[in-house]
Amino acid sequence: MGQMNRTKHGKVLSALEKRALRYKNRFSREELKDGNEIDETGTIATEGLADEDSVNSDSRGEEKCRAEILQQEMLEASGVSDDVLKVHGVAPGSKPDGVFRLVYENCNGLSNKISDNDKLEKAREINDELEVDVACYNEHRQNLMHKDNRNGFSQLFRGGEAEVRSVAAHNAHEGKETGRVQEGGTAMVLFGQLIEQYDFEASGREDSGLGRWVVMVFRGENGITTRIVCGYNPCYNRKKQSKTSYQQARRYYITKEKDLTCPRKRFRDDLINQLVQWREEGDRLIVCLDANEDIYTKEIGRRLTAADGLGMNEVVGEYTGSRLGATYFRGTKPIDGVWATNDLQVVGACVMPAGYGIGDHRLFVVDFRIDSMVGVTPPKIVRLAARRLNTKIPHVAEKYQAILEAKMVEHKLNSRLIDAERNGGSVEEIRKKVNGVDRDSKQYMIHAEAKCRKIKSGRIPFSPEASVWIRRRQVYESLLRRLDGKIRNRSNLRRSAQRCGISNPLKLSRREIHQRIEICEEKCKYFERHGHRYRRKHLRDRLAVARKNGNKVAEEKIMAIIQREKERSFWRRMNFAMSKRTGRSVTMVQRETSDGGLEEARTQEEVEHMVWEEIHGKRFYLAEQAPICKGRLRGDFGYMANTTAAKAVLAGEYDFPLDGHQGTKDIFDEVARIWSIVPKNSVSTDLRRPAWKEKWRGSYEKTSSSLSGLHFGHYIAGTSSEIISHHHALKASICLKRGFSIDRWKGGMTCILEKLPGCCLVTKLRAILLMEADYNAKNKIIYGVRMMDNARLHKLMQEEIYSEQGRTAEDGALAKILFYDLVRQTRWPASIASIDAANCYDSIAHAIASLIFQAFGVPVEGVQAMLEAIQDMKYFLRTAYGDSKGCAQSKIEIKYQGLCQGNGAAPAGWAVISITVLRAHKRKGHGATFMCPISKVRSTLAAILFVDDCDMLHINMVEEESVLETFVNMQASVKNWGELLIATGGAYKPPKCFYHLISFVWDRNGNWDYDQNHRKEEYQLSVPMPDGSMEEIEHLPVTESRETLGVWSSPAGSTEGAMTRITSKAREWVARAKEGKLRRRDVWFLMDCQLWLRLNYGLCCNTAPFEQLENCLRKEYCDILPIGGVIRSSPAPIRQMHKGFYGVGCPHLGIECLIGQVSKLLMHYGCGSNVGIKSKISYRRLLLELGMSFQPLQASFEKYGELVTWCWMVSLWEKCEKFGIKVVVSDVELEFPRERDKWLMLEFVRVGYCLKDLRKLNRVRLHQQVLFLSDIVNAAGSDLDERYLRKRPRAEKWSNLAFPKEKPASADFRLWAIAIRRVVPAGGLALRLGRRMHDGYKHWEWRINRREQYLLHYTGGEMNVYEPVSNSRRRWKIVVAGCEQETLGQPCSVRMQDEATVSVVATADPPVPEEKPSTIREVLGEWGGAWLWRSLKVVGEENWILDAISAGTCLAVADGSYIKEITKDACPSGFVLECTEGRGRLIGSFPEASKDACAYRGELLGLLAIHLILLAANKLRPDLQGKVEIVSDCLGALSRITTLPENRIPSGCKHSDILKVIMIHCRQFTFLTEYTHVDAHQDEKEAYVNLTRKSQLNCCMDSLAKKVIWLLMGEDLPAQEMLPLELVAVFVGREKMTSGSEDNIRFWCHRQLAKETMAHKKVKVFDETQFEEVHWRSCYGALVAAPRMFQIWACKQAMGVAGTNEMQARYTPGHDKRCPSCNDAIETCGHVLTCEEEGRVDILHKSIDLLERWMDDNDTDEKLRDVLIAYAHGRGGTRVLELVPRRDRDYLLLARSMDCIGWRRFMEGMISKEIVKIQEEYLSQSESRLTIRKWSEGLVIKLLEVTHGQWLYRNVQVHDFKTGDLVSKRKEELRKALEDQIELGEEGLANEDEYLLDINLDDLDDSSGEDQAIWLLALKAAREAQRLRDRNAALASEAPD
Repeated sequence: MGQMNRTKHGKVLSALEKRALRYKNRFSREELKDGNEIDETGTIATEGLADEDSVNSDSRGEEKCRAEILQQEMLEASGVSDDVLKVHGVAPGSKPDGVFRLVYENCNGLSNKISDNDKLEKAREINDELEVDVACYNEHRQNLMHKDNRNGFSQLFRGGEAEVRSVAAHNAHEGKETGRVQEGGTAMVLFGQLIEQYDFEASGREDSGLGRWVVMVFRGENGITTRIVCGYNPCYNRKKQSKTSYQQARRYYITKEKDLTCPRKRFRDDLINQLVQWREEGDRLIVCLDANEDIYTKEIGRRLTAADGLGMNEVVGEYTGSRLGATYFRGTKPIDGVWATNDLQVVGACVMPAGYGIGDHRLFVVDFRIDSMVGVTPPKIVRLAARRLNTKIPHVAEKYQAILEAKMVEHKLNSRLIDAERNGGSVEEIRKKVNGVDRDSKQYMIHAEAKCRKIKSGRIPFSPEASVWIRRRQVYESLLRRLDGKIRNRSNLRRSAQRCGISNPLKLSRREIHQRIEICEEKCKYFERHGHRYRRKHLRDRLAVARKNGNKVAEEKIMAIIQREKERSFWRRMNFAMSKRTGRSVTMVQRETSDGGLEEARTQEEVEHMVWEEIHGKRFYLAEQAPICKGRLRGDFGYMANTTAAKAVLAGEYDFPLDGHQGTKDIFDEVARIWSIVPKNSVSTDLRRPAWKEKWRGSYEKTSSSLSGLHFGHYIAGTSSEIISHHHALKASICLKRGFSIDRWKGGMTCILEKLPGCCLVTKLRAILLMEADYNAKNKIIYGVRMMDNARLHKLMQEEIYSEQGRTAEDGALAKILFYDLVRQTRWPASIASIDAANCYDSIAHAIASLIFQAFGVPVEGVQAMLEAIQDMKYFLRTAYGDSKGCAQSKIEIKYQGLCQGNGAAPAGWAVISITVLRAHKRKGHGATFMCPISKVRSTLAAILFVDDCDMLHINMVEEESVLETFVNMQASVKNWGELLIATGGAYKPPKCFYHLISFVWDRNGNWDYDQNHRKEEYQLSVPMPDGSMEEIEHLPVTESRETLGVWSSPAGSTEGAMTRITSKAREWVARAKEGKLRRRDVWFLMDCQLWLRLNYGLCCNTAPFEQLENCLRKEYCDILPIGGVIRSSPAPIRQMHKGFYGVGCPHLGIECLIGQVSKLLMHYGCGSNVGIKSKISYRRLLLELGMSFQPLQASFEKYGELVTWCWMVSLWEKCEKFGIKVVVSDVELEFPRERDKWLMLEFVRVGYCLKDLRKLNRVRLHQQVLFLSDIVNAAGSDLDERYLRKRPRAEKWSNLAFPKEKPASADFRLWAIAIRRVVPAGGLALRLGRRMHDGYKHWEWRINRREQYLLHYTGGEMNVYEPVSNSRRRWKIVVAGCEQETLGQPCSVRMQDEATVSVVATADPPVPEEKPSTIREVLGEWGGAWLWRSLKVVGEENWILDAISAGTCLAVADGSYIKEITKDACPSGFVLECTEGRGRLIGSFPEASKDACAYRGELLGLLAIHLILLAANKLRPDLQGKVEIVSDCLGALSRITTLPENRIPSGCKHSDILKVIMIHCRQFTFLTEYTHVDAHQDEKEAYVNLTRKSQLNCCMDSLAKKVIWLLMGEDLPAQEMLPLELVAVFVGREKMTSGSEDNIRFWCHRQLAKETMAHKKVKVFDETQFEEVHWRSCYGALVAAPRMFQIWACKQAMGVAGTNEMQARYTPGHDKRCPSCNDAIETCGHVLTCEEEGRVDILHKSIDLLERWMDDNDTDEKLRDVLIAYAHGRGGTRVLELVPRRDRDYLLLARSMDCIGWRRFMEGMISKEIVKIQEEYLSQSESRLTIRKWSEGLVIKLLEVTHGQWLYRNVQVHDFKTGDLVSKRKEELRKALEDQIELGEEGLANEDEYLLDINLDDLDDSSGEDQAIWLLALKAAREAQRLRDRNAALASEAPD
């Protein structure tokens, strides 16, 4: 009997969906209103829209009617009942407050793709439209284990403002056997509202692993717990070989649990038992089920609702009062349902018609009261409205400006302001007028924003195709409004319709219009889903048009849009997966009660009240504790300090009360001193248009601001208008000059945010005050710029402050590390206290602030204009509830104080207050005194400050203190600082303060250690509090690390805390990366751009040994490899090998630490910065402690590193030696005292002492204060000075140098005595030391003056005087004892005759007198850098320049050049100094070889030469007065030199070596220097004779510099040398490093690591000889520029860790190692290139042909090309030696080199150095502009592409879905297993299962094998089921009756 054909499933669902559109209202009229400018990429030509509507209205209406009839017929024919086409209940409207909305449906499969996923888009639309809180889905049909299903449900449904949480489940037992799609599965997605109550740990999937149900748990107040369960009861299915969830579960129960129970019964029993358990625990339950049976009559529904059981309600039927009808679109019974326990209150429930949802079941919508679920209703998050004004959108800013300008001109706002200023009268009258103008301007600004554009929803990405339907819909809406009588202008409406191609619009009936609107909605829906595709096409089309028209501006804008949209999409995905959890706006606030409990505020009123009470009611009154706010001082100064008393303080004439607060008096005194330095009112309060515009041009538009609604965009848009910017600047200027704040500035919006996610304690919240944008702008200009510039100009900025521009927190952390190092190197007592100021910005007394601001030059009116707004501020609140209606404001008698978080003046204000406090503190003598151990130059540094983080330092390097003295001094310092802080209104925060007291002890073997001072109660430090009390702070052991400024450190130098922090950061990142399901390329991208940025901060401060740094992240990198596509078992050495050397490219902490340390050394060493001073002293301490070299960083660390104290400088030394990096320090004030002198420690080495003995000898040497051999010999330099055989008394000093403290053991002294006698034998030195070069550093015990006839003996701090014994030339007797010491006479050596008589045995000759230079050339010669002056020529007298400077006629001109085509690594310079009156001329030129060569560096070098010559002139005549004009055509170089800071080169500054020399040495001329810019190459436009002399000289210097370049052509460049007076230089090979040369160090170091790694036994790529033949610079450059995954592939191929069969066989037992192509050889990475399979060989040769074509196109030497191509085609069977001419030396060298490298490595891009040499020579002789670098890097990539082609061929062969080798292998295994089952036959199978043996194995070849795998599982399950039945039957028969 025949069967009627049924309509296809998909077509029926499509028809249902169209019918359900009537229930959707997504495209509101407001959303689709027309706008003038839809998009920034171009306008829409509306005249072309008619093509889209060629069908007339009548035919369209008829067609629509026919479509409806067709749909109805289709549904009726398909057996769809009327019930499923209706809403059961009432369709849901907008979700009310306090309601939790749940939707549930069987989604009938949901693709895991995000793009082009119609179902997903529809699900998102439904969730958005219905404002869903949780969406429950079953039958999602996703195999979540499959590698292609990489998106979790949270990722699928993310994208809105709400946070997303999800839980999903599937059958994990058959995940490997199935593809991406697997029947069954359940999931739930939670949005936003109950995120805080969601219990992630308790939520999840059921335990069986079948994915039968998932649960979400919500925990509320008072122990209320609600569980939402979404489950799927499998539908019965008899086909045991099927993939249905029923058979999946059945197979699992049989094979795993040995259970024959029906899966449906197991589901019912297991679910009900679980629900009962939860219910017994008191949980409230919501259950969403696809029961696949009648929910009213069948068991599962009855058990859920049984009164004696769970007693749940079927919520839709219960709520609507009628039972459900069919829930499956072709069904007749309700098989889906939602049940809830009766303690959950339902306030809405319905079932939508079929087609409304995304599946073939109906969608359930249920609303629950939130308080019945979690005990409390979470607040509704109020979000800010979008801004209409966005200056990034073209034409929007212009329209805003036009509207606002018109309003300003019309209402004469600027004229009114000018009139108020000129004719306003009193301040109050002016205030009133300005406030009136401001109210008007605010109104006009808001109006202009409202009119500047219309906000689009953004649901439909713009494209011309989409805009057609949007505009047509808008026209049809207008036609409906006409029919309603709301539009009367028929002509405009007709024209709009015609532009959209709508004919006869006014004849359309209402029905026809509605039909057309539905069609437009369908089209809009399509474009909402697929619009991105059209959007991209539109942008590409517009870009092509712009390029064709040559419109560069449009091209750049469109490219920016494309890039921005691409990056936005990318970063959304990245941030979702990897972003840190951040604090949110608060919905609840807590505070501690007096009994230790917590009081909570949960409503908006309660939250606002508590915040105002705890923050505004306390924090902004903190300054009242300042002494200036009390008693007489309050009366004298008030709040503004604009009184007579304030003037007296500034003048230093104030009569301070005798019983007044000492800290306040100290502040007053320091204010007076600063006021005497800074000119009165020197900070201008006149704001002009240019300054106002400059301030706003760089501002971030999205910054939140202002209560008034005037945001940053208003002011940024106004900068392009002279009228608007003048208005804003004028208004601010009037307020500043008259000393008042406008009313609008007195309203602030305080945003309350969680500082720590989840922490709601009011004391832990972050309160950010959003002040008016223009108020902040004028504060930043006046205080942040002008006042701070004033402080810098008058050299008031303290070195201790690290929040200053050009300084970093990292520098502050390094300064602290160096302090610890110096303490350790000195071994003298010291202390450091980390002091935290509480609420620093909010606790500043306004009177003190005003006095300090005035002292720094701000007029008192300008101060009043800023402080008045704060004192009268009305603080509104912004929380999750929205903006408050009420506000907090100060009391009439007590005003708010502080500077406020968010005030533009606050950072600068705190900085100048810190300067004042620091100066007052240091004036009392507090702080650390550092002294250079050689030069004895002293410097004082009191602290390390970064905003409110303060580390107070104490050490006295001039005179050793006891531990008690150090403690007392630190206590005094902390107390004094605290009193000064209290004087400003602030105070310490004792719980966050701690300190270390550092001292040393020695054991009897002479080894030192730290003393345990933290255990001694007498060393407990206390800090002062505002109430006069003292509170103790934590005393930490010196070994304990703490974090300050983001860096972990401890006084003992332990790096454990820092290393732990690094590993924990990496571990946390890796965990998130694993969970984030990132693509492989994204893993590597985020490692570089996210993880590394976190790890790199503070790395330059890390002093861990290199090995520890190298191994720190070994485990974390091992975990990263698999998610990045690299096998975990790959050799460990390649993980951190740089990607430019074919490594994986994980950051190498050791090398990056070295780079950071070198950068800091070059930046700071020799400068007057805090770090510079400490690093200089630390270096000299290292030099003295090592005692072997003037360049200790060039000594052997391996041999002698253990002789010195470990410190930052030593850790740098270790790394520099490891990589052969040379550090040269040229400013050491130390020389050999005598000719032929030697280092004593090297003498000990020479005589053969081992390292163990050297350590002992060094201890004694340091104690004896000995450095050179001359220190231990007598005055004649011939024999031992026997004083050094005895132990130096601790009170005596035997040297001018400051040695570290040591306490050697007695055994050490015995060894010392033997050792120095071996160095200086009893008979004296074989070759005595030569003459004295200077006085030396030794404290001579005896000195003689034969002319005056006296001998002096220095002992015990006194001096004894001897005179000659009569009748004796050598004997002397004592005549005076105990005199005050005075250094006189020449050193001598004596022999004691008796107690009162001595004889002189040797006398030292006077030192060789030093010759002073007499000419400029001689002075320059003393400074080194002779290469700079080789061509120096002087015309006229030698020192004519001195007279020219005096006369002001000296003109200096310099110019540089750079021609990379001639030599890319050299920049020449020419310079000339000339007297304009003809006294003489000095001219010179020079080239410098440098990898940083460029024209800019050449300009700087020329200017350096001029400055050095001027410095030499100043050295010859220190009092030289006059003027020099310095001329250059490089404005950037002149600007950089004239704006150099005083003490440090800014971080990241290019060519810092040159600038540093100028900064340190050439900034203090006694004469004036004037810098002038001239245009370059003027002689090309005008005759030379018509030029000014400056321009002529500039042209001459340009020609001279170019001449130097041409002379270099064909010559080898000299090695780079140090600059004259350059204090420190770092050389990597022949190259000198500067800031910006970090990559050169990276290349150098990784090259050495790569050399070791490639020769490693686990890697075996190259031996050392082969490695040296490769041109690694080309490989490095090529690979670094290549895409990241290409780098990874190159690493895997070259290192032999790619996924070849040989590699896979290592971790997959039984895997076939053979090649899948030739099926003969073992497949290795090498075999991939050499496989003999015909297709492989053909592809290889074709790829090489493409390589040849590239070489032809890129100017390759023909002979070289032929050799390389022939070699490549040879496939390793031909040697290069066979291909090259025998008589060509260059090619013979090439042959030897390439044959050494080998064919495989050549094909992997490792090209020979000889290739580069030959091609470079060819390019230099050709006319090609191609550089050798570009050519060689291109060759590397092309070779790699040839090899990559072999992999592409191989992977297609192996991984093809149907015919690939892997699939074929799996099919063979399946075939064999199935054949085994067939051979077993019917035995062990039930009769009903015998059909499973009837399988057609031939189908296996044409399929993926998935069906056969399931069939195999079914067969095994069937046999197991029969076995279980037989066993049960046997047990039953054996059982007794």
